[in-house]
Amino acid sequence: QGILQGTYETFAAIAAKRFGGTLAGTLTLTGGCGGMGGAQPLAVTLNGGTCLIVDVDEARMRRRIRSRYLDELAGSLDEAVDRVLAAKADQEAVSVGVVGNAAEVFPELLRRGVEIDVVTDQTSAHDPLSYLPEGIALEDWAEYAEKKPEEFTDRAQESMARHVEAMVGFMDAGAEVFDYG
Repeated sequence: QGILQGTYETFAAIAAKRFGGTLAGTLTLTGGCGGMGGAQPLAVTLNGGTCLIVDVDEARMRRRIRSRYLDELAGSLDEAVDRVLAAKADQEAVSVGVVGNAAEVFPELLRRGVEIDVVTDQTSAHDPLSYLPEGIALEDWAEYAEKKPEEFTDRAQESMARHVEAMVGFMDAGAEVFDYG
């Protein structure tokens, strides 16, 4: 409960600072739906906003749906974008998950010019062995990290750089951007 409360309060502060006290009519993009990151979609919707959350592990997303911390899981990025943009326009408080790697999805959303108001992150971008690099399958993660930790770390850091670079790009485009990981 403390994690949810603290995350709720963070988004409430952003709502007060930038959006007149509510996230209604805004779109938050975030990454990482495991551990503490799972509180983010619910915290956004409790503040009235629309949330798009990206995670590499579909099982994490499904677990969050069962616990009602996440509302929906989109079948593709296109489906997710269509859904959240419609929800944002309707000021619908809904959270939508999409399976993907933040190092790929965040830059793609920026490239597409998707109007995102808040961008945050709660992936393991602070721990290279716990961050899945681009181009590595989820099922190969643990073995690769264990057998080739230096190579894995290099690849993870390259992916982290793309991920964070996209976050900075959203900030340059006017979004409120912060790291929660």
